[in-house]
Parts: sequence; structure tokens; C-alpha cells
Amino acid sequence: TISTNLTGMMNTCATVLPYMDKQQMGKGGMIVNVTSVVGLDPSPVFCAYSASKFGVIGFTRSLADPLYYSQNGVAVMAVCCGPTKLFVDRKLTAFLSYGQSFADRLRSAPCQSPTVCAKNIVKAIECGENG
Repeated sequence: TISTNLTGMMNTCATVLPYMDKQQMGKGGMIVNVTSVVGLDPSPVFCAYSASKFGVIGFTRSLADPLYYSQNGVAVMAVCCGPTKLFVDRKLTAFLSYGQSFADRLRSAPCQSPTVCAKNIVKAIECGENG
């Protein structure tokens, strides 16, 4: 979870930044890191997932600091998605076994479709600013 959600995102940013950085090869631009509402508030059920998403938000906020943006012209934002139908339809396994009943109840919780989520990400990009 940490390797995919956090380390993978950090490696991707490190790879693309030289191509975007106005002081190097680039013309500026925007990096959008997709994260989750459980990166804003702890999830006692999905502890590792929550920790990885907290990390994405912290990294994104750090990279979006005006210190970097004023130099490289690369805006950075995090979009914190809520539960999607695709996610809750999967087998959800709680970090600790006694949280599994809560994880199972998520299947009946209100959630958005992946299409709605994608449209809102596009809207955030169109309206968004650095940070």
C-alpha cells in the first residue's frame, strides 16, 4: 500500500518534474495527485491505506509550497476523492480483524461512480490553483 500509493507517486513526481520545471526543460504545468478523504481524517479500519493517503497530501502540500512554485512554475494539487462504487465493490479487508464488520458495512454506504469522480477531478483541474 505504501509502495504503490505513496512511494510510487513520489517517484512519478520526481521523474516528471525536470520535464516540467521552467528552470530546466519545461514550460511549467500542473501535477494532480489523486488521494482520498481518508487522507484528511484517520481511518481506524484501513490504517495503512489512510497513512499512505496522509503521506500523499503531506508530500503534495510540501511540493506546492510557493518556494518551489515561484521557481519552477509547476502547480501541484491533491484531489481527495470519497468512496467510489468500484472501491466498495471490492473485497475490503480491515487492518485489524475486529474492524472487518465496519469494512463490510461500507458496501451499503452512499458512494459515487468512477465517472462522477473523474468529472470532479477534471473540474478541480480547470478551477484549481497551486496547493
